[in-house]
Amino acid sequence: MSDEPHPEWIERVVKLAAAVGMNPTRVRWKLIRWQESRRRGRRRLEQKLDHVRYVHKTCASCGAVQDRDAVRCSSCGVKLGGRVVQTLRRVGLVTPQAWSVSTLLALAIMAVYTRVFVAQGGGFGAPSGWLLFDFGAQWEIGSEGEPWRLVTAMFLHIGMWHLAFNLIAIATVGPQIESVYGRPTMLFVFIATGVLANVGSGLVQPEVLSAGASGGLCGLIGAAAGYGHRLGTGAGRTLRNDMLKWIAYTIVFGFALHANNWAHAFGAITGAAFGYTVPPRVWARRALAPVRAAAKLVGMVATVGAVVIIFTRTPHDHRETTGDDEVVADYRFAITACRIASVTPDAGAAQKLLDFRHAVFGDNDLLAHGKIETLCTSLFETRDQCKAGSLDRRLAGTADWRRVCDLIERAFADVDR
Repeated sequence: MSDEPHPEWIERVVKLAAAVGMNPTRVRWKLIRWQESRRRGRRRLEQKLDHVRYVHKTCASCGAVQDRDAVRCSSCGVKLGGRVVQTLRRVGLVTPQAWSVSTLLALAIMAVYTRVFVAQGGGFGAPSGWLLFDFGAQWEIGSEGEPWRLVTAMFLHIGMWHLAFNLIAIATVGPQIESVYGRPTMLFVFIATGVLANVGSGLVQPEVLSAGASGGLCGLIGAAAGYGHRLGTGAGRTLRNDMLKWIAYTIVFGFALHANNWAHAFGAITGAAFGYTVPPRVWARRALAPVRAAAKLVGMVATVGAVVIIFTRTPHDHRETTGDDEVVADYRFAITACRIASVTPDAGAAQKLLDFRHAVFGDNDLLAHGKIETLCTSLFETRDQCKAGSLDRRLAGTADWRRVCDLIERAFADVDR
């Protein structure tokens, strides 16, 4: 216990507690412990602030204290960096290396964003959902038979803030994984955990359009945290704690911008499992050389392939499209939503799917009803019209009306309504 005198209010509370039949000794002891805990917390915060504001430089390699104007460490010769670099390191961040796999990954993501930026005609607004989907965003319901979207979605971003946060995370976390597991492994962990994050997110919320590198980045963060925890040393615990802070930043960012926190969670969990179960000394064994080579190949092929796919895709102008393909696509979506509503006791899932469709892709004649019950009633009326041969003008005027009728009749053959 501290020798500092305890505040008078503690004794007043103790007397009040005794008056109502509580144990005064126990109450006094708990209050004093709480007061001491607060004092220790304030001291730790003051020490941390003093450390961040410390005017002299500290070598990140050997820990030697250097003069504030020093350029290189006098002990080991490592470049120290400026005041901003020193401050970033003291709050748990790192600065990017000039040339690394992390830098190349960031450049690839920026190139993809430029491709989408040009396709949307410039501007700083977020790309439309249709545009992201055309370039390779993941949408479980709308992308059946297109597993390549699990990778391409990782290179697409929903606006400048989304892109900026992920680039900062790559610059901070990527080099740390490279230094521990090697450069090719960093890319493999990013791709593998990002794909698993998209798979898990798609299973939990198939109605959500997903894009962004956050799943793979959380995989890198989780891998560093798992490795640091497995290491068990002071440096390992520091690394683990820094990575836990990054996970917290990502989750808060996700809630603030309505990002995909399910992908964040799946990425962090799978990355942590890799970092904890596969320590660097095991990964570096000669017997695992073929595995490392395969991992390197997977990371490189997936990255290059995703960029090539995105750059070679031609987005549709959904504002002007009125052809048969969009009519069929609208009916496919309506069938999926109403099928969910008809086979599940909870209509909320289908309503959420319809709300998401309105929010991301806008309204049209078929899907402008707003309520899942109204949409499904309209769809069943269309089914009856198909059977009777008395279709409405919009559907009857399309070349694919027989295809639409076939879709509706087969989807609801077992539904009597």
